Amino acid sequence: MAAKASGQKKEISYREQMCAVNPDDRQVVSTVTGQVRGTTAHTTDLPDKPIYTFLSIPYAAPPVGELRYRPPQPALPWEGVREAVEYGSYCPQNISFFNKMDHDIPMEFGENMTMSEDCLTVNVFTPTVAEDAALPVLLWIHGGGLMYTMGSPPGWEALAAHQDVVVVSFNYRLGVLGFLSTGDENMPGNYGFLDQVRAMEWVKENIRNFGGDPERVTIFGESAGGVSISYHLLSPLSKGLFQRAISQSGTWKLLPVNPQPLAIAKRLAKKAGCEAEDTADITTCLRKLSAEELLELFGTLGQMYLTPVVDGTFLTTDPMDLMEKGDINTADYLLGANNHEMGWTQLSVFIKENLRAGISQEQFVKLVKTSMSFTHPGNPNLDKMVDTIVAEYRHPTTPDDPPVILNQFSHVIGDSTFVAPTMFVAEKHTDVGARVFLYENQYRPSIHPNRPDWVGCDHGDDLFMIWGLPFLKGPMKPLNYSREDEEFSLNMMAYWANFARTGDPSDSTGGPTDGPSLPTWPQYTPDNPVYMKLDVVPTTEVGLKPDKVKLWNEIIPDLAAVKKDEL
Repeated sequence: MAAKASGQKKEISYREQMCAVNPDDRQVVSTVTGQVRGTTAHTTDLPDKPIYTFLSIPYAAPPVGELRYRPPQPALPWEGVREAVEYGSYCPQNISFFNKMDHDIPMEFGENMTMSEDCLTVNVFTPTVAEDAALPVLLWIHGGGLMYTMGSPPGWEALAAHQDVVVVSFNYRLGVLGFLSTGDENMPGNYGFLDQVRAMEWVKENIRNFGGDPERVTIFGESAGGVSISYHLLSPLSKGLFQRAISQSGTWKLLPVNPQPLAIAKRLAKKAGCEAEDTADITTCLRKLSAEELLELFGTLGQMYLTPVVDGTFLTTDPMDLMEKGDINTADYLLGANNHEMGWTQLSVFIKENLRAGISQEQFVKLVKTSMSFTHPGNPNLDKMVDTIVAEYRHPTTPDDPPVILNQFSHVIGDSTFVAPTMFVAEKHTDVGARVFLYENQYRPSIHPNRPDWVGCDHGDDLFMIWGLPFLKGPMKPLNYSREDEEFSLNMMAYWANFARTGDPSDSTGGPTDGPSLPTWPQYTPDNPVYMKLDVVPTTEVGLKPDKVKLWNEIIPDLAAVKKDEL
């Protein structure tokens, strides 16, 4: 697929700007398919601690030709030593929508990278390549709505260096190539999830040679990555491939299954000029198109997201049924949300006017009604639901101030999309005996000076911190991180690594002796619904937004369930 020149160019690469990379310190490690030669990198504050990096290692065969719309196949072996010093191509996607969002930071996703269907690769960051080190492994699943971004963010050297853990990231198929489905055996769907399972299998097969412990793997991810984690806890294919899981700002309810995926596949097939009745013909025809053509055609449908499906293999039935039956992996689970998930970056999706001016009460009611009409189309109780939501979120002291009204609307979307589903999933996991640790992230990084003061910790703000960006050199135009940013990043990395090591985020046994001293993070249970308020100084609280959670998890579903003849 045509795209910009990648890191193979001769000028300094993006990654070299982020870390002190030493191309002369080369380590060779064996994998089941061949040997790889990496390099080393250093964080800004630990110049004497090398992190061995191995980039773009194939974990599956390129899903092209007859392998498109099929489960991933094992990677092909190679002769000699494969150079693993530059990130590989990222999976085909349309990034224009992502880049149009107001990220308010000097960063453009997709710069200096190539796109290709040959994208199923992993990246490994480790403080040692000693096979007997048996370090805990954190396997990152990237977000992006299952439609965008890639498994090569600007980081992981910091987490590996500060916490003596092995970090693995990877690409998986997205959007029209990863989640399109005809709803039957011809194109069953969920290929992106199957890629993720294959990446877990690669870790189990190979990670010991990179200093990791294949029996101490924690899968973690943010947004659609957190969604993926939540689905893996319900899938029979993923059992035994990881021991612990972390969902940041996302559970399966954020991207629920599509019960009728064939309709989208037929629309796309007609756009492509394919025979659109027989699913075998649809699959054969779409395989003949280039990735560029598929992306362009899919973009004309106005379909922003493709979601998972019940395929009978990765997902045996609807997630709600699995949760109600308690058919859940009981792995240790850490999950939570930021305190202002829809605070700024994604508000432009809902509001096209000047966000800083706020909105009127009339606009607020209209936006709530539009949102509820989308999630409950044709429901006879729609007006009652809207009235109930508006009353719950009406500000008690300044109900007519436009920025305040906008703030309240942002919490309507954030609470219903992220907070309430997170609480629902947390409770279901505790019901089956899983150890659960819950959080609300309250820390707003200092790199957002242009946001209004009322914006808290927005969706994605935690990425800068768990990636350890305060300890890496900034890309192109450096971001000025504060001392508080550094402290919070160290705390977050320590909590996450402790959880990966011991199953308890505040138990640092086996960790670095110079790590931060952290407050105890109690386990969440329905009888003691305690959660950690993540901040520079973390504190605990009991009951995360109980009134709002009850509204979205009980009151609105009850209203939505009322039939017309019962009104």
